[in-house]
Amino acid sequence: MSRLEIHTDAGDAVDIPAILSFALNKVTESIFLIDASSRIRYVNQECCRTLGYSQQDLLAMRVADIDPTVDQTVWRDHWQALTAEISLTFESRHLTRQGKLLPVEINANYFEYAGTAYNLALVRDISTRKNLQDQLEASEAKFRDLVEHAPDIFIRYDRECRRIFISQAYEEVYGIPLTQALGKKPTEVWGKAWMTPAEYERQLQEIMRSRKPGNIELQWVADDGQYVCKSLQIAPEFDANGDVVSVLSITRDISQRRAAENALRLRDEYQRALIDNFPFMVWLKDRQSHLLAANTAYAEWAQAASTRDVDGKTDFDLFPEEIAKAHIASDQVVLESGKPWHAVDQVKDQHGRQRWMEIYKSPVRVNDELKGIVGYARDVTEAKLNELEIVHREIELRTLIDNTPDAITRFDRDARRIFVNNRKLEKLGMERDAILGKKPSEYPGGTVFSQYEQKILDVVATGQPGFMEMTGTTPEGETWHSHIRIVPELDEQGQVQHILAVERDITELVAYRERVYYLAYYDSLTNLPNRTLFNDRISQVLMEAQWSKQKFGVMVLDLDHFKSINDSLGHLVGDELLCATADRLQMAIRTYDTVARMGGDEFAILLPDIRKPDDLATIANKIVQVIAQPFHIQGKELFISTSVGIATYPLDGEDQEALYKCADAAMYHAKSMGRSNYQFYSHDLGSKASEYIAIGTSLRQALRNNEFVLHFQPQMDLLTGKLLGAEALLRWHHPLHGLLPPDDFIGVAEESGLIVEIGEWVLENAFNAIVELNRLRDDKLTVAINLSARQFLYNDLLAAVSRLLEKTGCLPAWVKLEIRESLLLEENPDVMAVLNAFKAMGITIAIDDFCTGYSALSYLGQFPVRQVKIDRLFMQDVVQQQDRAELVNAIIRIAQALHLELVAEGVESASQLAFLREKGCTMAQGFFLGKPMLLEELKQLRPELLGIA
Repeated sequence: MSRLEIHTDAGDAVDIPAILSFALNKVTESIFLIDASSRIRYVNQECCRTLGYSQQDLLAMRVADIDPTVDQTVWRDHWQALTAEISLTFESRHLTRQGKLLPVEINANYFEYAGTAYNLALVRDISTRKNLQDQLEASEAKFRDLVEHAPDIFIRYDRECRRIFISQAYEEVYGIPLTQALGKKPTEVWGKAWMTPAEYERQLQEIMRSRKPGNIELQWVADDGQYVCKSLQIAPEFDANGDVVSVLSITRDISQRRAAENALRLRDEYQRALIDNFPFMVWLKDRQSHLLAANTAYAEWAQAASTRDVDGKTDFDLFPEEIAKAHIASDQVVLESGKPWHAVDQVKDQHGRQRWMEIYKSPVRVNDELKGIVGYARDVTEAKLNELEIVHREIELRTLIDNTPDAITRFDRDARRIFVNNRKLEKLGMERDAILGKKPSEYPGGTVFSQYEQKILDVVATGQPGFMEMTGTTPEGETWHSHIRIVPELDEQGQVQHILAVERDITELVAYRERVYYLAYYDSLTNLPNRTLFNDRISQVLMEAQWSKQKFGVMVLDLDHFKSINDSLGHLVGDELLCATADRLQMAIRTYDTVARMGGDEFAILLPDIRKPDDLATIANKIVQVIAQPFHIQGKELFISTSVGIATYPLDGEDQEALYKCADAAMYHAKSMGRSNYQFYSHDLGSKASEYIAIGTSLRQALRNNEFVLHFQPQMDLLTGKLLGAEALLRWHHPLHGLLPPDDFIGVAEESGLIVEIGEWVLENAFNAIVELNRLRDDKLTVAINLSARQFLYNDLLAAVSRLLEKTGCLPAWVKLEIRESLLLEENPDVMAVLNAFKAMGITIAIDDFCTGYSALSYLGQFPVRQVKIDRLFMQDVVQQQDRAELVNAIIRIAQALHLELVAEGVESASQLAFLREKGCTMAQGFFLGKPMLLEELKQLRPELLGIA
């Protein structure tokens, strides 16, 4: 008989090995048969399904092939333990064919068959159990963390009111050590609360008996005299049978709320005293015109002895019948319309003199139900008598308007001219009668003036001011630019009655602006984009690439041994060589690529559309060959080469800084490879990027550990030498790298979103600093604080600033918030609303990088900007380089024309100081005036020692 058979009573033979094999393959656990050498001798189908191997694959393996934790030593120790114990159960991990590690539970069984030892291992996938266990542990950790770190106090009492659990905050609030309170009843250990411990225990027992949650309030006065009120939410806790076994108390501080309620009651008393002493007549009536309340002024007008003598009376009880009827009639108008009523009437006072009274009545609603009328009246006789004086002033105003250099026009609601001043007539070259009654589209007409007319109609429709810039040409062919402010004029009902347009010639300002833009964004030698414009374009390409998943490249290159040419042949030859290089680079790239001069002999190229790395290699090779061709400069034949570094998005970096660093590292690698070649970036060159990431991981811990510190750079008055304030500058006391400037970590904070939390830290500490500085000063100082765009977009910045001002006691007038000009370009209505709210609070808004961006001048009219700052970049070499001097002079003139305060940054020499004074800039900061310093140093600063007055 070739196989094992068993005969049943029915006589049929049963194939036991076949049945066992069939059964083992139906088992949902993996079964392995392993010999002493760790070879796998048998596996069931569950093994193949779980690990992804075929049966033939597994039978050719050893245990180490599927269990990475098992080597020869581990297997020997395991086999000895199994031989001794016969059966072992333990956990391990099995590696699937797809490379995934599965947590498993293994039941290993030792047996011998036919003189050979085997291990029969039953393996169970425990991934689900592990996940549930991890989730349970995480949930328990969160609960423990919540209880131990929550500001609330958690206390659990047993049925006898003994404290069986107390959270850590208990000792700080009640002043009793946990060891003394734990296990004790309130009647055994009690704090300073006014409620007796016996009464407290009684209320706890009542909650246990009622089986319903309850609330207990404890009040006392702390040692420092502060009122304390704690609200205790008490909830019964039940066992599995539904019996109350304990109660849980959660204590929350409501001292401020109770104090606020007391303050509210006191405020009501103050308001009553205020109304009673108000110089105007104030009264309150019900719907039947009975007086509910009135102040002293009203009682005196009604010739009553006191305010109590008018309570409950009507106008017929207090005034002559004719006057009373008029009062009641106006009451009815308010009650029937539900709208306020206003009038100015001539009446006689107690002495028979004619007086003019302004009367205002408004409906009073409580929960949307009309309850009565509130009114006030005041004597406006003096104002009436001043009307003639006002007429005289209007004549003077018209004279002023007719002689102002601005063109002023008033339009009706249909955009027809109803008034023009003399300057407007001169500009149009027309007589007044010829243009009055005409629309802009009718005269002068054309597309531009039709748009102007539509803007006027938009202001009529919305009732909101508008702005626009117009451009045109004179008959002589000269281009002109105008900035027009369009303002609605409202009638007494708040409806738009007329439109006033004030037009200012900004032709010269626009010319300055364009000059500033060119100087700020283009290299004056080669006319290529400079570093600023290159960074702007790479930012635009980066945003598009993130959306479209498109690759792009960045190249960084410089001229090999360029310094030797400069030194030997002179800077004029070097400059011509740079210009010729710029021309060749532009011819070597595609029309939609950007080549920029980054400074010296360093250039960068942005290639926004690449489909494969070969595209970059082709262009880079062309550049190397083109530059290698001889140059003919001033009759000399010059030979020079270039080294090119290449980085690609997103492989080498996902932001412009990382890409530029990678390309720069690749360029230096190209130089090390013998120059006159190109190299792609590899991760072996990325040590700087690794350092950048390492700093990023430490930022959140730095915020928790209070590793940040503020330095303050003085801002001085250049005419008087007086200290005006300081700019708050953030520094990081890194535990390993020492004091780090913001350039080393602000970019990481921006990308990670931590800039919002860091920004609030800066605001609070800067507010505290200026409060400390101004505490004993008569001439108050200001503090300037830089804001990130992310603080506007991802945080309730207005609420944060308001809260911190109240918390620190800082006055808004002491604060200057600096924003970047690029923030204004987004035309975000939420940003506009926040800036207007800051202005209304009294906070100064400053542009930190004035003229480093390119925006319409009208933005400065729309946004509540009061101060602009000349960037330190513009101050470099301002005395030595004529183009720098022209640039700064243009910025100063723009600021003066727009009536903006101006602060120059980066003043590092007496010559720069003299230049600024000569050009009319009176506020500055920089190392020459004072380096960034700690608050204690700023307190000791004596500006008169600088000798700048």
